[in-house]
Amino acid sequence: MKYILTLFFLCPIFVFAQDFSDNWEDLFSYNQIQDLAYGNGKVFAAAQNAVFTYQRNSGEVEKISSINGLSGENISSIHYSSGYNLLIVGYENGLIDIYDSNEKKVLKVIDIFEKQTIPPPEKRINHFYEYNDRLLISTDFGISEYNLANREFGDTYFIGDGGSRLKVNQITVYQNFIYAATEENGIKFAGINNPNLIDFNVWQTISSGTFLGVVSLANSLYAVDENNNLQRLQQNSLISEIQFEQSVRDLRVSDDRLVVGLVNRVRVYDQVLNPVASVGKPSGVNVNYTSALIFLDEIFIGDNQAGLLKTTTTNPFNFNYLSPDGPLRNDVFDLESIPNELWVTYGDYDLFFNPYNPGLKSFGVSHFLENIGWSNIPYSQLNARSIAKATINPNQTDQVFLSSFFDGLIELQNEEVVARYDALNSSFESVEDPNAPSVINDVRVNGAAFDREGNLWGNASRVEKGLFKLDVENNQLQTFDVTSAVPDPIGDNLGFTELVIDSGNNIFFGSYSSGIVGYNPSTNTFVTVQGEEVGNLPDNYVTALTFDNNNQLWVGTLRGLRVLFNPAGVFTDPNLQTNEIIIRDDDGVAQELLAEISILAITVDGNNNKWVATNAGAFYLSANGQETIYQFTKSNSPLPSNTITDISIDENSGKVYIGTDKGLLAFNGTATSSQETLENVRAFPNPVRPNYSGMVTIDGLMENANVKITDIEGNLVYEEVSQGGSIQWDTRAFGKHKVASGVYMVLITSADQLETKVTKIMVIR
Repeated sequence: MKYILTLFFLCPIFVFAQDFSDNWEDLFSYNQIQDLAYGNGKVFAAAQNAVFTYQRNSGEVEKISSINGLSGENISSIHYSSGYNLLIVGYENGLIDIYDSNEKKVLKVIDIFEKQTIPPPEKRINHFYEYNDRLLISTDFGISEYNLANREFGDTYFIGDGGSRLKVNQITVYQNFIYAATEENGIKFAGINNPNLIDFNVWQTISSGTFLGVVSLANSLYAVDENNNLQRLQQNSLISEIQFEQSVRDLRVSDDRLVVGLVNRVRVYDQVLNPVASVGKPSGVNVNYTSALIFLDEIFIGDNQAGLLKTTTTNPFNFNYLSPDGPLRNDVFDLESIPNELWVTYGDYDLFFNPYNPGLKSFGVSHFLENIGWSNIPYSQLNARSIAKATINPNQTDQVFLSSFFDGLIELQNEEVVARYDALNSSFESVEDPNAPSVINDVRVNGAAFDREGNLWGNASRVEKGLFKLDVENNQLQTFDVTSAVPDPIGDNLGFTELVIDSGNNIFFGSYSSGIVGYNPSTNTFVTVQGEEVGNLPDNYVTALTFDNNNQLWVGTLRGLRVLFNPAGVFTDPNLQTNEIIIRDDDGVAQELLAEISILAITVDGNNNKWVATNAGAFYLSANGQETIYQFTKSNSPLPSNTITDISIDENSGKVYIGTDKGLLAFNGTATSSQETLENVRAFPNPVRPNYSGMVTIDGLMENANVKITDIEGNLVYEEVSQGGSIQWDTRAFGKHKVASGVYMVLITSADQLETKVTKIMVIR
């Protein structure tokens, strides 16, 4: 069998990745460093799913991510080949990306990832070691060779007993032998030039047990075992040299010195194990070191929370933080934006509204300001766990309320905590949770929104008084009993979700098992829309709600999408139903839009089009849902995951923030909110150059403005009425042939015909 496996790798399988930098922006977190490499004057730091470089001489930082063609998967190891000027990125799922620093291109190598005879959990890339033109790859199944000159795989070595798969943590070459640190099988070694390395019988064993790493330095070979014991090879046996007091996280030779990374220490030794430097941690910072290297007197440390740190051998108590500006984390739970501003929360609770699975999240929140950057507010400042949502006061945007799915409601003013509302100081009720019977202040706030009078409304899960209103001027909290609509909110209904408010100040929020819950404040009346037969919901688990520009309620559920065309009617008509959207496929067959797909969020842009976040990617739909304008997935975009947790839009710029469980990106959308005048109308790009194949956007429009585009002689080539603040033109004459080179007049008239505006677009073919 091993010969068949070897033959597979003789045929390289690779594809060139696409660059998405024209339309997308990387907003990943670079705080969780997995591995480091050095070469060509640069430190290469691998975060969870992206890499950045730090130029030692200039301090310049450059990001390399899925925007540039990386896969966006979880990185497990990196290596830089100075001879070939290549960055090699290995992933937990067996993928390998090769980034050419000269051409700025990514080659995706999928041989290991697609190998069917190796179980997916055993494809992890653990380490790269370059020897001559060969790249020796340590994996969870054994060792693979990759030829850097030919860009193709060579042999694969299964070195376990009887040729079985064996996890290899690290490889080195010492005195013409390959040494492999393995899991439970000690140190395996064989001659580097042995033509029969695919034969497990040629691999000999030193010692036993699990070895975390093995390196060669000058005339010595060192290995570290699972007991954190550094050992040196002497006459084909290992002798103990240093017993470390902490778990060894990283062992490498860097700049002809031995670097040992511990949990919160880094030790550097010379070629005969004399101490060179001992580095602790920054004062007042919790660290979890993953990797470290040294060049001259500079020590670079990768941390799983604080990012890339730099210190020196002469002053190891002084640290510089080098990671690019970005959010705290990549596992986005919720997004909330206003013009030029974005808030990110990391939650969370599971499918059954359990915040304890696997444990209460203590992550803090992130705040982004255009032209300023990121401000990350840590958990230590908030002292609130499982923060599910941020709600911005539209009348006072520096006032933000955080919904904690355990610690109640937290009020921020200019990013500082100014008030808390929980079961100990307000009318909130505490949850009686069998998972935590001793907790007396468990308040699970989730969906929240401001009404037109400036009151904050929100829901609290697993209590009878599951709806609240906060008078933010007087700090008065009022709660409402929901049992008339949800008879058992403590038992059957495990949680409430999104909360939205219509133009008449009626409240609507989603639930785990009771469908849509509506509340009319003027009559103090609760109603529900639920069930397949009564409410035409595909599932009573309502995950997302949003009102569009026509005051229609779009409803996302665990198993599909619905629209409630007359939401206020539910308070007078108990038989009012939601409606599915019926579209026709390419063969003209009628079908339901997004049937059986789990909807995670719905967002409306300035043109009344809909962005829908699902577990199958991001969908951009026309205003009525009949046309899918875009469907973004991992395969056709830089999204690192098909699980889209939330989408939010900056109404001024049209920028679309897309959050996933593996990172945040921004898509350069063009739909903006409508304007009060036509004063700021613009067309872009302008001029339209020969190599441009996209759409021309005209924004700064009033709602329902009439836009006519004519040639210089007055012949009409395009006409449209804006739904929001922008329209797009494909530079064709009514969708047919492309217009010729020339100047085109854009004639804009407001809906009431009281305002007009004229601008020009130059087209160059």
